[in-house]
Amino acid sequence: MRAVFLDRDGVINEDRDDYVKNVGELRVYPCAPESIKRLNEAGYLVVVVSNQQGVAKGLISEADLLEIEDEITRQVQAVGGRIARFYYCKHMASEGCICRKPRPGMLLSAAKDFGIDLSQSAIVGDTVKDVLAGKSAGCKTVLVLTGGVPRDDVANLPCAPDFVADNLAGAADYLIGRNPLP
Repeated sequence: MRAVFLDRDGVINEDRDDYVKNVGELRVYPCAPESIKRLNEAGYLVVVVSNQQGVAKGLISEADLLEIEDEITRQVQAVGGRIARFYYCKHMASEGCICRKPRPGMLLSAAKDFGIDLSQSAIVGDTVKDVLAGKSAGCKTVLVLTGGVPRDDVANLPCAPDFVADNLAGAADYLIGRNPLP
């Protein structure tokens, strides 16, 4: 089985400096639900892997985190797409846990849970942490520019992604059509 691992904030929905704390603050990118559907139709299992230290900081409740997940799921299902599961690292960055990106813990857990072949899979993220997690897990990596990395800064990243896309739709185009994974 092959998968596309998606970061959440900055890939599926707009990120916020003060965290997306509830459904009222959630702004799903218009292209995201349809892009996820297209990835499903191309044979990819779609899994979300997201650092959410706002939970550990007490800024986001577990209930709000699940409501955000439910709303994203609802919007994806409304167009016929499917997200297999959401994986979160809810620890503080300072805790050094194995699940927090740039470590590959969430990807490895999903691979074990679903029987995913990581060498046939990809991660789509908006930061170098996502790229590093994907490289560590042996995945192809796609950086989208809807997050915090301006196109002019891509060449200066400490770890180069395999592809750079303007958004999730461009990442899906790359993964599905122009350069499908082997």
